[in-house]
Order: sequence, then C-alpha cells, then structure tokens
Amino acid sequence: MRYLKVFGFLTATTALVTSCGTASTNQGEVKTPEPSITAISSPTASPVPKLRTISIVSSGDILLHERLWAQAKADGIDGNWDFYPQLADFEPVFSSADLSLCHMETPLAKLGVGYAGYPVFNSPPQIADAIARLGFDMCDTASNHSLDQGFAGIKRTIETLDAAGIPHTGTAVSEADASKPLIMDVQTENGIVKVGILAYTYGFNGFERDSDKLWSANKIDPASIIAEAKLARSQGAEIVVAKMHWGTEYSNKANSFQESVAKELADSGQIDLIDGSHSHSVQPLTQIGNTAIAYGHGNFVAAMREPTTIKSEGLVTRWEFVEDKKGKFSLSCVQEVPTLIRDDRPVRVIDVNKALATGDYLGETKKRLEQAKTRTDETVRSLGFTKFCN
Repeated sequence: MRYLKVFGFLTATTALVTSCGTASTNQGEVKTPEPSITAISSPTASPVPKLRTISIVSSGDILLHERLWAQAKADGIDGNWDFYPQLADFEPVFSSADLSLCHMETPLAKLGVGYAGYPVFNSPPQIADAIARLGFDMCDTASNHSLDQGFAGIKRTIETLDAAGIPHTGTAVSEADASKPLIMDVQTENGIVKVGILAYTYGFNGFERDSDKLWSANKIDPASIIAEAKLARSQGAEIVVAKMHWGTEYSNKANSFQESVAKELADSGQIDLIDGSHSHSVQPLTQIGNTAIAYGHGNFVAAMREPTTIKSEGLVTRWEFVEDKKGKFSLSCVQEVPTLIRDDRPVRVIDVNKALATGDYLGETKKRLEQAKTRTDETVRSLGFTKFCN
C-alpha cells in the first residue's frame, strides 16, 4: 500500500513525489597532469535508471449480508460495529502490496439509517473503516447493485469513501468527475508507477440510471472502455487496469460475453490487467496477448450460507509487473491466494494457504480448507494459465 497521489474522482491528500531518485554520478579517473598542462576530467557518465517492478493485489466482492452485520456488532466495542476482525487474516496480503484494489459491490447507507440486505442492498458504512485499515488503496463501485438506492445511494457511497480517504471509480456524482480516469501514483522500490484504474458493470438489476445522469454509473461497452484507457494513458498512466463486473453467477467458467469483451479489450493493446468480479465463484486466469485476465475472484466476504459450496470460496491475486528498457510494463507472474469464508460464528475470511501452512485453521477443518484449495487451484488453471510466481 504505497500510493502517493490520486487523479480523478478524489482530490489527493498526499504530496506528489516529483523525483524517483537519482543514480550516483561516476567520475572517470583524472591523471596527474604534466607541468604547465591543464588537467581535464572525463565526461560525467549518464545515470543508468533502475527498472521498476510493481505488485498489484485484487480480491472479490464485498457483499454485506445481514449475518456480516451481526458479526461486526459482536466484534465491536461499546456498540460500535467493527468489520475488520472478519477480514483481518488478509491485512498482511493487502498492506504489503504496492497497490491493493477492492470491489465494493453494494451502496453504503447513512450511519444507522435504513440498512438492507439482499436483494436491494443498503450497507452499513462502517465497512469503509475496515477497508482502509486492511490496506486497500482504492475501491471500485461499479456493480449490478450500484443503483439499488438510486443516485442518492451513489452519492452517499462516494461521500463515505471520501471521508475514509479511499479513492474510487466506477460511479460518479458529477459529469466532470465521471470524465476523469482514476490515475494513482504508486510508490515502488525504484520509483513511482502511474496506474490507471477503470471500472464497469454489465447492468443494474433492472434499475435505470437517471436520463440526465447516464454518467453516474459505468456500463460495459468495449469502445467506451478502450477510449477511457487511451485517455488515462494520455494523462500519464503506464499500466491500465479494467475492473469488470460480469459473468454468470455461481459458474466457475467464463461465458461468451466475458470472452468476447476480454478479447476486444486485449486486442486494443490498451489494457494490462482485466480484474473480474460478480459471479460469486472463482473463475479462470488467462492471458490474451499482453493482457492478463482474472475472469472472476468470487466473493471476498459475503454470507450466502452455503459453507460447503464454491459460493464460500474465493480468490485473491497478486500480480507482478516488470518494466523493460523501453519503459513498458508486462506481467511477470501472479500469486494465487485461495480464500474461504467461515460461515459459523465467528464469521472469518481465511487465507487458505497460510492456514494450511501454519495449522491455524481459524475454526475451520483441514479437510474443508484443502477442498477449497484444490477446487480453486483447478479452476484458475483450467484454461492452461501457467505464469505463477515461484
């Protein structure tokens, strides 16, 4: 979590670092001059820039069912709800990345007013504090539930994220904001990398955007996505991530719409990473040309009350991009982190790899954790993707 400045929907509150560091200057040897001859040193050698690498972590849907509210209340102190303990197992994963991305699927309510779960959500705003504490650097808000509470819900959600210092994209409160790509200055070991982040959804569950506010929530249209990616690059973005809310629910395979849109975006040469959500189930990883694709991360946190099915399993991905000598970034490898939502109280989202390695199962059984890992491993590799980090 090392971003420095945000351009787009949110005014930056951190100072832009304008220098990425300079290499030391090497002087050539100076020979002892002969009498009456002026000594001249060799020219200063040009500094050799260090190539940059960047780690980008992404995760699945944050979908706040009532059972999660009850757990937040139980985990809180003095009546204050606290969602962090449910998610805390992943704080080291998110906080250690250069850039961590979240998907806030549901609109946020005013504190203490009108909370609602499925099918028309109005979620407790306390989740924003947990998101910030976990180490997420931004959240996208484009989903089939974006319009559950109308434009007022979009506005409340954005105001809540702003108050928590969380940059966002996918929905907007003004046409001016909607026209600005979110570009984040991400501090890496060898300098700043500018990352553009776009977010779109397939639809809105039958709700319609106000006719005078079609810009308020982004709907998937390849031409529009490619145009925004080009705009982001013209404004300095060196990597572009397209966060896509799409796919067939509860399916561990990409559908034809996902495949066709992914190919069109990849063929444009404008998108480095397609980061999918919505299906509530893990879907495959793949690569088309230079575009890395996660078709679906499943749920990060939800309470669908099916503890033995794929609805309780999810995926966190850590993508490593490296710079070449021409300044272009490409995927080096990805680390796959299977997740499991413990349904019994206390509800917890479990880092499956860590649990199996340490023997601390957070109340789950080893057998269930192994099942989640096996199913997730098989799914993410089902299209033949092999570019995993050692």
